[in-house]
Amino acid sequence: MAGATTSRKTGPGDAAAARADGELPVSRHYRRARRDRGADTRARLIAAALDVFGREGFEGATTREIAREAGANLAAIVYHFGGKEELYRAVAEYIVERTSGLVGPAVALASAPQATESVEAARATLFRMIETYVDVILGTDEAERWARFIIREQLQPTSAFDIIYRFMGGTHALGAKLVARILGRSEEDEEVRIRVFAMIGQIMVFRVAHALVLRRMEWPSIGEDERAAIRRVILLHVEAILEAEAGP
Repeated sequence: MAGATTSRKTGPGDAAAARADGELPVSRHYRRARRDRGADTRARLIAAALDVFGREGFEGATTREIAREAGANLAAIVYHFGGKEELYRAVAEYIVERTSGLVGPAVALASAPQATESVEAARATLFRMIETYVDVILGTDEAERWARFIIREQLQPTSAFDIIYRFMGGTHALGAKLVARILGRSEEDEEVRIRVFAMIGQIMVFRVAHALVLRRMEWPSIGEDERAAIRRVILLHVEAILEAEAGP
């Protein structure tokens, strides 16, 4: 009959075409699944990049190797980060984010006004910070991979060093504020800043010279007991650094 219309059943292909044309909304579950897959791929790329950049450095690492270790397509690096340099900076941001989360309570305590209300308060807060750094640097499995990346940035700084410096420089400044209060000196005093580096450095050597420490101490690993022994000696050294006669 003229003018009559025929009807037909719609199928999955029609729905997909309609979505492509913007006729039907994409389901909430579909969007969430895509976001979750994207977040998982991004996380795997950062984890792989942390390993590869730590071993090979920025110049030696290739995006192909990183993608292979992440089990992702090479194009995923461009999609999620834009390129190799942006991925490298994202790794630095990841390290800072993870470290900040672990030392956050101690940093917040040191940042509070009451931390420097008295010499006793400053001393207690400083010791709390040192204990926290020992536990994070020596008690976190991932810290070894962070250390490789950071050491390379210390030896050959790139644009990523600015990201790392903002965190490390900030925590050093907090330590200087506490030490200055204890010693009755300015936190910009050169000797105050050097003393804080000396305090931090004695922790870092156990991570940087990890293989030497294990062989010389005849330890299979740095576990809870070993970490407690290291913490005890380091705190004794911090006390000695604070009590040493100040220079002119």
